[in-house]
Amino acid sequence: MFHLFFTCQFSEVCWEYLGIVWNTTAQPTDMVIEAKQNFGSSAFREIMITGCWGIWCHRNAIIFDSAGISLVRWKATFREELSKTIIRAKPSLKAFLNPWLCNLN
Repeated sequence: MFHLFFTCQFSEVCWEYLGIVWNTTAQPTDMVIEAKQNFGSSAFREIMITGCWGIWCHRNAIIFDSAGISLVRWKATFREELSKTIIRAKPSLKAFLNPWLCNLN
């Protein structure tokens, strides 16, 4: 699981796209704490969980649906899932996440 989410080349590109840097030499708990501090936003949890969910769904599509590796498809899944999260979010979190999502390339 660690490899899938953090050290696989594909997941590294996904995290770079989101602006999340993982110190994979640290213990997992410390790794998350450090990444959150470096990310500098209270929305880290939502973005990180959505990123993990997108990587998991992408992996399942490759294994079970014979799909190819596609950063474009992962980005679309991430945007769709984060948009759903924004609908349920507190107003203060929405105020950050809406423009953040719009500014992703």
